[in-house]
Amino acid sequence: MLLKKYVKTRRKVKILLLVTIVALIVITCIILLGSSGPHGSTIERLLDERFIARAYQPQSEQLQQPREQAVALLQPHRENGVIVPEKYDEHKIKERIMQNRLQQAKQQQQRDNEAEQTLTTVDALTTAVHIFYTAPVPWYKSKKPPLPQPEHPNEVALPLTTPKPVKILNTAFYPALGLYKPSAKLLGQHFENIRSCGIGVIILSFVRPSDPALLHQILELAPQHNLSVTFELSVAGNRTLEFVRQQLQEIAAYVDLPGFYRVYSQSRAALLPVLYVSNAYKLSESLGRQLCRPTAQELAEQLNVPKNVGGLRRVLDALFIGHIRLKSHADVLRRLCFDGFYSKLPSNGAVFASTWKNWSYLKSYALSYKMLFVPTVGPGFAERNKFPRHGDIQRHRSNGRYYGVAWRTAILNHVGFINIASYNNWPDGSQIEEVVPRAGFLDYNPGSRTKYLDLTAHWVGNFLKTRQEAASAAAGAVLNCYELLNNTIC
Repeated sequence: MLLKKYVKTRRKVKILLLVTIVALIVITCIILLGSSGPHGSTIERLLDERFIARAYQPQSEQLQQPREQAVALLQPHRENGVIVPEKYDEHKIKERIMQNRLQQAKQQQQRDNEAEQTLTTVDALTTAVHIFYTAPVPWYKSKKPPLPQPEHPNEVALPLTTPKPVKILNTAFYPALGLYKPSAKLLGQHFENIRSCGIGVIILSFVRPSDPALLHQILELAPQHNLSVTFELSVAGNRTLEFVRQQLQEIAAYVDLPGFYRVYSQSRAALLPVLYVSNAYKLSESLGRQLCRPTAQELAEQLNVPKNVGGLRRVLDALFIGHIRLKSHADVLRRLCFDGFYSKLPSNGAVFASTWKNWSYLKSYALSYKMLFVPTVGPGFAERNKFPRHGDIQRHRSNGRYYGVAWRTAILNHVGFINIASYNNWPDGSQIEEVVPRAGFLDYNPGSRTKYLDLTAHWVGNFLKTRQEAASAAAGAVLNCYELLNNTIC
């Protein structure tokens, strides 16, 4: 109504709109000039400098320095109240990047040193946990060089001389101690790491021809660290009975040494050495029943017979634990009179024996026939081969979760013994020894280089606790072969 009363023509409407626009422009200019005064400029500058200082300042310095000092770190050049951007200097940027990387490397080294100082250890030592130990480690593998290409397509290239094989580093990880060789100092350091994890027995591969000096050195050093030693015989399908007999005769010379591992057998009322037999399932035809214990009549008949004639237990009476792969191999070893079996391969799903979900069946089978089932746990498997020896059985460590599931499965099945593959089998990538980050190699990140030693100590402690609780719960009742403590079996 007011517009119709005072604005009766189109010309007056245009004048009114123009006056309104001019008034709005004047008000906007007054507001902008007021905010750009001395007080407003100070607030703007303070906010800009605080934001930029916080963005470019390292996090450690942000926590240590007060806000006023952080604002004073950056004094930008201004012209008429406007920040002039800094000129691009490639050398300064590279220098800043290098300084940041050096600082990160120092912080990582400091964290590793702190982790080493606080290495997880187990006070109690158990002989129910065994670990495979490799000495010496085969660091390199040989590879044949390719043949030269013929000059013409229809010709066959024949080398003038036999090409020498090329040595290639055969490990997916790089050890913290370098590509070492066995020495008294190195063995002592390794044995101390093993002992701090709560492991009481190390398993050495006994391969002919062996190094007697190295074996004697290990058997002498192991008791100084409260460790015992046992052997793993390596046999195959083409090995004859006499070959196995010769191996046992050589091992018999080490059994009486103080560092050799023995357990007390209730059924035989004697301390007996424990021996692992690799590929034992391949001896079904050649071995026959040579490992079976003789009866009283057979013992009387063999009194005047030399020890190199007759059963293998006349050469060396021990607890023989055989390596199996398939479900049927457990029955094969039972008929061959083995005292137990183990899975050896730390690769879940590769074969029946190494599959975690099958361990309950294998344990029940062993318990039914008074045998021992020893599951093998490992942190992973990483062969550095284009064509792996055992097929596609690579297993990623998954930041220690793979190792944890294997341990939990073995503990929940209430087994009496567990063996670990391995301490330093670097060619298989199943080691728990320390590593260092290096270009072209895997490492234990995220985590310190003693990550898997700490995890081993943790799980060995859980295993000990579970066994003691099971023995306490069964106090006064008849214990089965897996609930006996104090280095005792059935």
